[in-house]
Amino acid sequence: MKFLRYTVFLLLLILAACSQDKIYEKHIKFENYSWNRFKDIKFDVPIEDIKSNYNFYFTIKHITQYPYKNLIINFTIHTPSGEFRTMDYDLNLKDNKGNFFGETTGDTCYISLLLRKNFLFNKKGICKFEISNLMPKIETQGIMEVGLIVERSD
Repeated sequence: MKFLRYTVFLLLLILAACSQDKIYEKHIKFENYSWNRFKDIKFDVPIEDIKSNYNFYFTIKHITQYPYKNLIINFTIHTPSGEFRTMDYDLNLKDNKGNFFGETTGDTCYISLLLRKNFLFNKKGICKFEISNLMPKIETQGIMEVGLIVERSD
């Protein structure tokens, strides 16, 4: 009986330690599986620990009929101290053979892409993230949802 309690306690401790790295995760779903170019996605993330470095991931869930090899986005960070950083990304979603990256289940694909690694904040507060669709058409068909994951990297 002691062994069982010890094993359960150890398992819970390991799970708690693993989950502490992810401080934020949110996904925004799109009606009709279409992301309008003029619909920017915004996230407000509370930052309490300024001694740790952070990684930022962009997530996308799309159908296997997504017509493009890539997705072009702009990623902007507004830090609690008033600084802002903006970067454009041309994200590859397919390999050269036309196979999608990430996890494919049935007719959907999910991928998590590292956008920024080891970012350090110098002030506590709310960090605002904005993701813009830079694809050439007004509607980018085939996208079910996009999201943001923020995790500690130490």
